[in-house]
Amino acid sequence: MQKWEYCFVTADTEKDQWRARHVNDRELSDWKKGPTMSQYANQLGEEGWELVCSTFSGGMGYYKYVFKRAKA
Repeated sequence: MQKWEYCFVTADTEKDQWRARHVNDRELSDWKKGPTMSQYANQLGEEGWELVCSTFSGGMGYYKYVFKRAKA
């Protein structure tokens, strides 16, 4: 049976750019200067992660992304 692992990413805006702020409930250090969300998603893709869901919380003003990849 195939098993999966998941990565949960919350993105916030900084200077009109969406950037990954939290990954699996941990805030990234210096996230305001980190990669844009599209760059971060491509980095995860290179590591075998696939985007399976994204949602926008209008009231809270952030995006949440869910990625998955097969467990080794």
